[in-house]
Amino acid sequence: MAHIMERTGAVRRFFGLPGARGVAGALAELALWWVAGTLSWLATASTVTLPEAATAGAAALAGAVLARAARLAMGFTAALRGAWFRWVALVPAAAVADTLRLARWLPGPQTQDLGEKPMPAGDSPAATGWRAGAMVALSATPGSVVFDSDPRQHRVQVHTLVEGWPRLDDQVAAESRRES
Repeated sequence: MAHIMERTGAVRRFFGLPGARGVAGALAELALWWVAGTLSWLATASTVTLPEAATAGAAALAGAVLARAARLAMGFTAALRGAWFRWVALVPAAAVADTLRLARWLPGPQTQDLGEKPMPAGDSPAATGWRAGAMVALSATPGSVVFDSDPRQHRVQVHTLVEGWPRLDDQVAAESRRES
């Protein structure tokens, strides 16, 4: 009997299936991904109709399953951190400010920068989780996107089109220096 339990445990771990105690957590994670995906889809729809909502829900459900599988495959710890809440609060202001700056940027000379920002190094689940959160924050506005991540060099490369207040990139870099 122990041999059968050992084999099913290996199969369960291979496919990322939770144990008996982890089912509630797995369902909660899938529900969060599903709700976030559905709301994101519907927020960008010009009109919300029943077929649009059904399509959003179906696509988001598939996305939720894939997001969970990808998170499990990446092997990082996404423990909520206080810095992430500060970044989330700054993203809307930075997105609006970057959009306005990009409107002025388009007709004029297009300057851009490929800079480096410090990040915690290493392959530990906590360091990988920190970098993942930081890269999402840095790429969440229209003025910048993370171009490369090198955990051995303690840095990420950020392609910046415009910069200015609220300087989200500097906030992320400062918190990352403290985390290192």
